[in-house]
Amino acid sequence: MEIDELFSPRYREITETAESFLMSTQQLVAMFGDDAQLIDGELTAHDADGSTVDLTIRALDSTWWDVETTMQEVLDEISRLYSDAKALPWRSTGSL
Repeated sequence: MEIDELFSPRYREITETAESFLMSTQQLVAMFGDDAQLIDGELTAHDADGSTVDLTIRALDSTWWDVETTMQEVLDEISRLYSDAKALPWRSTGSL
């Protein structure tokens, strides 16, 4: 996780934890909770052995997020939760 700008009363705890180690999805969700917003930064999720990037989320500002994944269930859930979400052309480089 790379954090350029974050809004949270737990800013120091989150940024120090993010720099310290890799974390599971459950740990990440619990850490951010309902009182933190990643405004500028990037989250990258890997499979269990760390070799494959499964998901990349880039927060460009507090109103724009890019999500890259091959996991259809993630894309479906984003579309369900955010009706204004739009699919963008996939990168041609083959990597995320």
